[in-house]
Amino acid sequence: MKLKLLRWISFLFFLNIFILLSLRVSYAENEPFFPIQSVRRNMEGIGKSVFYGTRIENFNVEVVDVVIGKDITQSYIVVKVTDEKIKKMGGISAGMSGSPIFFNGKLAGALAYSWETKDNLIGVVTPIEAMLKIWENVPDSSAVLEAAPSSVIFTIGLNERAWKKLQEKESYFSRKIISLPTLFYSQRSILPSVEIEPGSAIGVQLIHGDVDIVSLGTLTWRDNNKILAFGHPFLHQGKVNYFLSSMYVNFSLEGKDFPFKVGTPIQPIGIIDEDRSAGIAGRLGVMPKVIKAEIEIGNEKSVLSRNDFEIVQDENVVVEFFPEIILNSIDQALDSQRPGSVKVTLSIEGNEFYFQNEFFWVSKIDISSFTSNNLGKILEDIFKNPFQSIKAEKISIKIVFIPDIREATFRNLFLPVDVKRGTDLKGRIDLNLYRQGVKSLDFGLLVPKDFIPGEAEVVVRGLSWGDENIQTPTSQTDLDHYIDEKIKQLKSNGLVIEMRSKSETLSSDNQQSFFSEVVSLPFVLEGSFTGNVVVLE
Repeated sequence: MKLKLLRWISFLFFLNIFILLSLRVSYAENEPFFPIQSVRRNMEGIGKSVFYGTRIENFNVEVVDVVIGKDITQSYIVVKVTDEKIKKMGGISAGMSGSPIFFNGKLAGALAYSWETKDNLIGVVTPIEAMLKIWENVPDSSAVLEAAPSSVIFTIGLNERAWKKLQEKESYFSRKIISLPTLFYSQRSILPSVEIEPGSAIGVQLIHGDVDIVSLGTLTWRDNNKILAFGHPFLHQGKVNYFLSSMYVNFSLEGKDFPFKVGTPIQPIGIIDEDRSAGIAGRLGVMPKVIKAEIEIGNEKSVLSRNDFEIVQDENVVVEFFPEIILNSIDQALDSQRPGSVKVTLSIEGNEFYFQNEFFWVSKIDISSFTSNNLGKILEDIFKNPFQSIKAEKISIKIVFIPDIREATFRNLFLPVDVKRGTDLKGRIDLNLYRQGVKSLDFGLLVPKDFIPGEAEVVVRGLSWGDENIQTPTSQTDLDHYIDEKIKQLKSNGLVIEMRSKSETLSSDNQQSFFSEVVSLPFVLEGSFTGNVVVLE
């Protein structure tokens, strides 16, 4: 009896071991990932990427080395691409970033970097374990490898001048900025929608519309609506708010510095919300918060052009990219780089924020560049203010171009001998209008009833941008005061009239010794004149 019982116990024991081993083997077979600890030198694997259109193709790799750091975020796999078609393309190209690398049919990581070798065939793979930590919101502690540029930023729809100005910011973005011709727009309307899967071409898009700003890469992994890609940072901004777009690969180029894919955005399909050392993460079907922007260019008779954009709700994108888009819109509407004058209306609407103001600017050399630079300065002052984050939802810019140089200089000032308090000081200035002769301008200034009687100095001058004498330092205690002071520095079409008492009698709470008034003008006035008047009781 005891022997029989022992046999049953032994049978059940070995049965449990068999079941546990079977479950473990079954779990290992179903596990989709290939751990870095299992990767060995000379292992052969398969990568997936799109080289033309939207079709995913395989390419061959061989493990050169496995580097195990102090943790997974400091570890990586070095591979050599052995595929002939990639050799013919000039090697690993920008745009292949994120290409999933498989060993024995399981995902090991993303091809993220290439080292600058003679044939550009040596690449670095970011382990999938490190990329998965992005979803866990693990603090970003890994270092970005010093390797060849692994992605570029494409602009579609910018003219050469705007693109070259944007190129000056390449050091800020740590990315090559390449301009694509507008003809790519004609292709977008016929591009097919595609199912996104590991190996698909995707884009991180900052601006969508009449101008596109996008970086091309490859999807590494998808879990329902969650995605991982690139295997390296885009701009390394941590929590972000970018478009995730499907992409069409038009062709590949060897390039002067490194090979790269050229791609066209098909459509936004989701959001990129994490930008970390090990890659980018996002969600399909969830759209980023955007700023709807419109730029309308016209003359005094009609509207010449209107451009519409969606800009991701990110202050750095607005400040760094939008001035060049403004320049591009003006250049395309005017089709020339010429002097002139402009009336500009700028409005910004957002959550608990509203701004609207009008400006008048003149340039004797290049009104397009002058206008875009000034608007860029205003946008920087507003979006980079030291008080609060601006969550803009709409930006509207209306520009009216005037071919004349609406500018004048002072010729003479005429003032009455005296004026009574509480009445208008009536004066006149003679102006030299730019290439239009002399013009007289009458003005009036209401003298306060409590102004100190006696001799007073009257200063009449133009409200010119950059005239330090006009600006009086004030306490910038809140956002409204801060913006007001910044805007004053960019107002140029005004006449400033100031009256200051020359009496030795000290002012009190009941009497004023100084006041001023600004009169808007349809031209920019430069220079100043000073006169004297006696204030009577």
